[in-house]
Amino acid sequence: MASIFKQQYTEKDRETGERVRKKSKCWYIEYTTADGIRKRIKAFKDKTATTQLAAKLEREAELEQAGVIDRFREHRKTPLLKHLKDFKQSMLDTGNTEKHTTMTYMRAKTIIENTGFIRLADIQPSRVLNVLAKLKNTKTGELLSIMSRNYYLKAFKQFLNWLISDNRADVNPIAHLKCQNAEKDIRKKRRALTNTELEKLISAAMDSDEHYQLTGRQRAMLYLLAVNTGLRANEIATLTWIALDLDSNSPTVTVKAAYSKHRREDVLPLRAEIASMFKELREQIEPEPDSRIFNVSKCISWARMIYKDLELAGIERIDDSGRSIDFHALRHTFITNLVKGGASPKVAQGLARHSKITLTMDTYTHISLNDHRGALDLLPEINLNDDNKPYRQQSEVKKTGTDDQPVVPYRPAYRELTGKADSGCDQSATIGTDKEA
Repeated sequence: MASIFKQQYTEKDRETGERVRKKSKCWYIEYTTADGIRKRIKAFKDKTATTQLAAKLEREAELEQAGVIDRFREHRKTPLLKHLKDFKQSMLDTGNTEKHTTMTYMRAKTIIENTGFIRLADIQPSRVLNVLAKLKNTKTGELLSIMSRNYYLKAFKQFLNWLISDNRADVNPIAHLKCQNAEKDIRKKRRALTNTELEKLISAAMDSDEHYQLTGRQRAMLYLLAVNTGLRANEIATLTWIALDLDSNSPTVTVKAAYSKHRREDVLPLRAEIASMFKELREQIEPEPDSRIFNVSKCISWARMIYKDLELAGIERIDDSGRSIDFHALRHTFITNLVKGGASPKVAQGLARHSKITLTMDTYTHISLNDHRGALDLLPEINLNDDNKPYRQQSEVKKTGTDDQPVVPYRPAYRELTGKADSGCDQSATIGTDKEA
């Protein structure tokens, strides 16, 4: 039942100074909505008019609950862009980052503006698909890849699902639309760096001048950290010295939840040699604990930075198969080396911080023909019947590749920084000398 009343409040009397109890001039109505929520609204000064409004609200709530009246009729009148602004604020209120929120908002807004949808009733699935197929890259003018179009579709579906969860709509008109197979249209194929290429890249960076706000030694250490942890560019940019635990027997690096892609705090192990490098540097520069390790701008182009060092190292950025190297390729290299080194798929997935094992093994692991050849040597020996000689000698099991040579242990590039190569480095180079958190 709806109830009407005047709200009571206390106020200080100007003459006596005593606090007196008073009632509001307007009447208030309290009633239960069709969703079962108790709601209070301000009505009129006239009691009769307030009583009539209360009866009307109560009757409409009953009709909405029975399905006679559209309970979302007011929201259907509201422009989609107004709903979208509320959706953006809701994402921020629930802990999403500004970057992720803005990206989702702009993708959904692009679809609304290009389709010409004004209100909920205007949404047509076929029109959405038509617009997605025609979206172009604003920089290159090329049609978006299937993967990019999938991102736009997911953003718009997320917005419409939010309307349902926020009691603004009852159905998602494009809920049945599914993402297309992105593997049919991969525009950018990355590859992992070989050990030789990695050595060249780090050596070239060490011996080069400062660019993109980092000295050669800084960039070399940055590349080493990326290829030994799999950290993404934006995660590395936010690291402060306090994030490094370099003094324990098991050194680690911590990525805060606010900067981790899956919004959880990540604590990753560090190789002892990598930890020693950063510990030595910390002792040299004595930075503030909350200062950033790599003092780079938010607008830095990580791809262009590594492109320049690849050029200095004489490494082709794109190979004959069209596969490219950029900064994110260091993460591919990290995961590929884990798998090649014998790490179990589950361990590789955990270190990569992937939600699905297929992403780790299918997208980030790059296996060559030589790796397949080497795997054949793991097959069991077969004895021939004619002379009872082994089909393959035991010593050959340890040989891999096409040159029939035994496997030579890889000498990590960081030894060039910690060993004799230090004599050729700029020992005055410092990292993270700013005071920013």
